Amino acid sequence: MRDSGSDGRLTVWEVYQYFYCPRKLYFIRKLGLYPAQPKKVTFGGEEHERERERARRRKEIYGLLREEIQEMLEDVSLEDEELVGKADTVLRLKNGELVPVEIKDSDLGFVSRAWRKQLVAYSVLLEKKFGTRVRHAILCLLPSKKVFKIEIEEAEKRELLRDLERMRRVIKGDDLPPPTSSEKCGYCEVAKFCKRV
Repeated sequence: MRDSGSDGRLTVWEVYQYFYCPRKLYFIRKLGLYPAQPKKVTFGGEEHERERERARRRKEIYGLLREEIQEMLEDVSLEDEELVGKADTVLRLKNGELVPVEIKDSDLGFVSRAWRKQLVAYSVLLEKKFGTRVRHAILCLLPSKKVFKIEIEEAEKRELLRDLERMRRVIKGDDLPPPTSSEKCGYCEVAKFCKRV
């Protein structure tokens, strides 16, 4: 999902892109080369909606017992002076805790760094909006429905500010960041731009 960063603020979507590969942020934000959304993203969005509907009918919702959950918030707009985003799903637990949930269409068997950074960014924004500490996030992978409950550490939240500064340097600078691992290139929407450099 693309958030609007047109006012100069960075977006949670861009945090994900940067940690997938810094070159993506360079091409997208520095050069304005927004790639077409792949069919997988459109399918993933539709499947995400179906998964949210299925979750409402289960005894467990993203690995948590229904009795633990007070409400399921959807499409939560979040922002502060540096960052904007929209969390697809946030669980408000009966103990007062907020838990951001990210659903991804992937057969990857672990939590990637880019997904983790995205969830940390949502956690920081949720804390600012609701004034409550976010301790956990959930990543649900489709089609396997594998669920990861991720502890969000305070050090990671502090590191996000340094991450945003590094991202701004990429946008303001003229140097193309070094490429990331080549195995990611086969799935990257901006690979066609990289190959020309």
